[in-house]
Amino acid sequence: MQIVINVKGTKLSVVNIFYRTTGEPSGVYALDENGRQSLFIDKKQSQHDTRPHIAVENLSEMLEYPELEARIVEGNNRLIKHLEDMQKEENSKLLDIAIDAMESEPGLPFDSHLSSKQHEYKLLQQRVFGIIDTVEEVKAFTEGYYTNVDDETVTA
Repeated sequence: MQIVINVKGTKLSVVNIFYRTTGEPSGVYALDENGRQSLFIDKKQSQHDTRPHIAVENLSEMLEYPELEARIVEGNNRLIKHLEDMQKEENSKLLDIAIDAMESEPGLPFDSHLSSKQHEYKLLQQRVFGIIDTVEEVKAFTEGYYTNVDDETVTA
């Protein structure tokens, strides 16, 4: 998996990453298009390092993982497609239940066929509404809606 560092819009290939004990990157060796190697160090660490380097702010935010990000997007798209297929299938079942309830021959005055089909229909309808809500939430999440939301009810 090739990691790149985005320096002012230029993506350089990462050769090596040094991490702090906290797990955050403290330094990154990267190659430019001419094969020259540069060391990028987080500003918090830069005054302590004697090697020639370029001090940058938010080193961890400059790192990009294109292959990993592509796999995540692909997984989210498969999830959305699966949920949409499930919704279509469940909607078809709803239609079948409604047709069955309406086409059944009336029985005795206290025949429970219609009421049982209504109950079955309402339960399946709730499931379909839940799937629709889930699809909307997954799409909002993948589009980044929840990324910078400060509302506790949304992020909790």
